[in-house]
Formats: sequence, structure tokens, C-alpha cells
Amino acid sequence: MRSVQIDIGGTWTRIRTPNGVEKVPSPSALHRQNASHDQLVRELIHLLANHAPRNSIAYVSLGAAYDQETDIAYGSAPLWGPGRWDVPMRRLLEAVRPDVYWSIVNDVSAGLAHFIDKYARPADRYVTYLTISSGIALRTAHVPTRCIAVNAEGLQGEVGHLPAASSAPEAVRSLKCDCGRRGHIAAISSGPAIPRVASALGLIKDIQQSAEFCYLRGHDKERMLLRTIVEPVAQIVRFVCTLQPHTDLIGIGGGVPTGIGKIYKEELIRQLSVEDSYVDNARAMKTRILIVSDREVSPEIGAQILGVGEYRIQK
Repeated sequence: MRSVQIDIGGTWTRIRTPNGVEKVPSPSALHRQNASHDQLVRELIHLLANHAPRNSIAYVSLGAAYDQETDIAYGSAPLWGPGRWDVPMRRLLEAVRPDVYWSIVNDVSAGLAHFIDKYARPADRYVTYLTISSGIALRTAHVPTRCIAVNAEGLQGEVGHLPAASSAPEAVRSLKCDCGRRGHIAAISSGPAIPRVASALGLIKDIQQSAEFCYLRGHDKERMLLRTIVEPVAQIVRFVCTLQPHTDLIGIGGGVPTGIGKIYKEELIRQLSVEDSYVDNARAMKTRILIVSDREVSPEIGAQILGVGEYRIQK
């Protein structure tokens, strides 16, 4: 049976077939701020339905807080804007394309599955994958049992909407997240947040200048911005290592760290070398943290790994 692998993010949707990879803008709140939630969902369903071959299997990585057991996507600020929406993604797709078998998983779980498949070592116990792009979230798996644990709602690691630990000025700490709340990690460290942080720091006058400014080059102003956006991420890593000391490998992916490049990891390690907690150890962190690009870890491939049962998501 033919198959297609699809990764849906707030910025891009990537469709992988035997003929290659196609990348198209996602019908999302990031691109269409005035569109209604219902309209964005309809356009996403239409996009997916049009790219699934007849009588195929579609392995879908969905950039939303999603319970695959109950088929409820609770929400996604980058995709659909603020609020909880409870979108039955699989049922909506089955209604339009009943000839296709739709296998849908959370995108970070999918990224974790592919990251483990490529990079986990035989002795690794717990592996975490953190993605920082239009949103921020992480997942952790117990490698020996090939299990990704989730709560009763099918969730794990929705850290982007936790309060940010930040020493930045109040103008930064009070920035509004795409979910509508203020002071979240995603309001400081996600891709869409970076130009707003730069503006709050007085580094740019016009938020629309961000495209070139956000790809940091190591000058003093950019270093200030880099320190600010990395600080909440460093705290996430500290919490992961503190709460699960058997975490042997942490993958970090997404457009922000890969777009900024090696200085992102350098700044992260620098902050983790400052002894703010007992887990701070620059040497250990250098070997524990691996930053990967979307060419190296592809959630749509991970969606198929999960879809065929190589790893299980367990409540």
C-alpha cells in the first residue's frame, strides 16, 4: 500500500512521498491572523486530503497538543490561535477521504521517535527531544521499553506554556504568548517571539525588521538578544536533568536553534556552566545535548515509526 508522510507545523507543512519532499506554507494563524479557527481547520483538512494518494496510508505529525487515543487536538496557538478547540482531526479527515488510513501523532512525539532511531546509543536510558520553532514542547521516552509516557489527556511536555524563568526586563517578561497569556516560555524563546523580544529590549524599532536581525551574528546587541531567548531554554534543560537524572541524551531541534546555528548551543552551554543548580556541568552537558536540523530529524518520518508501532505512547 502506498504511503505519504506529512509534518504540520505552524509555519510549514512538509509532505514526503517516494518522489521527494514538498514544503508548503501551513494554513495557520501565523500566516492568516484574521482567519477564523473553523476556516483554518477546513483549509488544513483540504490541504491534507489533496496530498494523500488514493487508498494509501497517511502518517501525520501534527503540531498541536493531541491525544491520539481520543482523536482530540486540544489546541495549537501557531496553527489556530489562542484557545482550546478540541478538533477531531482524524474523523474530519476520514469524512473527506475515507479511502485513506490516517495515522496521526503529536509532532514532538514523532520528532523524538526519529531522533532516538538515529542517535540513541545502546546504553541510553531516557532520551528527551525539545523542539523550539513556532512553538516549544518536549517529549521524553524510556528507551529500553520503547515507551513515551503521557497523562490521561495524552499529553507530555507542553513546556512552552509554562511561566518563563527569565532575568530579562519586565518589558520582556510581560510579553504576550501566541496563546494569549503573558510571560510564557514561548513568549520569549519561540521563533515568532524573537522580534518582539528584540523590540522590547530596544534593539530594533520596527518588529518587521526581524528577518535579518534574528539570525544572530555575534555582535553585542545580538548577544544580548541571544542570552535573553536562550535563558528559559537553559532552565528547561535544568529541570529535565533534575527531575529525571537518567536522561542520557537531549536532542534540540526546530527552526530557532538550527537557524541561529552553533552559537545557540554555545550560549546554552555557557548558561548551563554557571552553577545555578547542582546539575550545572558544562562538560557533561556538551556530550548530553545534540542540536539537530530538520534534515537530520524529520517528524514526518517519526510519525511512521510511531504509526507502525516501533514505539508506543502509553497513558
